[in-house]
Amino acid sequence: MGLFRIKHNEFEQAFSMERFDTEHVNEWISVDRLQEQAWIDRYEYESYLVNHVISNNPNTKNILEIGSGPGILSQKILAHYPDLNYHLIDKPFAKKYFEEHQYKGTFFVKDLSNSFDKEGLLPKYDLVIMNDFLEHVYNPHAILKAVYELTDSNSNFFISNPNWRMAHQYVYRGLFDFDNFIYLLYTHHFQLDGFYGSQLKTPHYPKISSESLLPDENLTDWNHYMVFKHREV
Repeated sequence: MGLFRIKHNEFEQAFSMERFDTEHVNEWISVDRLQEQAWIDRYEYESYLVNHVISNNPNTKNILEIGSGPGILSQKILAHYPDLNYHLIDKPFAKKYFEEHQYKGTFFVKDLSNSFDKEGLLPKYDLVIMNDFLEHVYNPHAILKAVYELTDSNSNFFISNPNWRMAHQYVYRGLFDFDNFIYLLYTHHFQLDGFYGSQLKTPHYPKISSESLLPDENLTDWNHYMVFKHREV
């Protein structure tokens, strides 16, 4: 049997990291997509889900949104719950948009691609939100470790996980398949507590082995929205 080799240019084409948002310091310099109806509808739906989590946890006072973008979701949530103490983390151009629009909340600029600097943050949050973020970073372990330390058994962790069928960007392919993602959170001491489907749909592709826990009716959901809590260790 001969040795199988991949040509260097084929490897670079298949695994180039240039397109990943993690590498783009100037991400959010263009915000045209925020005006598209699909994005408007999506933020409306996601705010509905988060508001549902808050309504079921009336002691929620302090929220941290990691990878918030310019803060569109935060403003929709604050419109319903104006007394929340809302913190956001993202890149400089996202903060620029946030400040130009005089949004409510406190915005932190931090590089989360490889680590998590918690300086300036509260010691504990009642709700942490990560919306299509974790799949873009090189060290998801550092992020999840920090989130665990910033929450307790009464806190909620709301996270959206993109369905691979919508051809999303992933630093680590396969890690975010439905079963694998739940296991990733489990190894970092989080237990799945709730699950929501998406109003947007992807093309249909058959279920794969790492989706045994995924309900058939959610196979083509654009995102899988999940709520996690601390699990006993």
